[in-house]
Amino acid sequence: MFWDERYNSENYVYNTQANIFLQEIAYHLPSSGRALDLAAGEGRNAVFLAERGLSVTAADASSVGLAKAH
Repeated sequence: MFWDERYNSENYVYNTQANIFLQEIAYHLPSSGRALDLAAGEGRNAVFLAERGLSVTAADASSVGLAKAH
């Protein structure tokens, strides 16, 4: 699978910081609750949301990418 090959590296494809849009709207997010991150990739947005107190479910076609989120 393309994404498994792409994520199969110690480096992160898109860095480890949440995407800029999510960072800019973070002040609108609740401090608790649930979030669903679809097409989570390496988990950068899921981690960002979890660090802010949300319980996050991350899903992606690439198990290699998701493994890096843990």
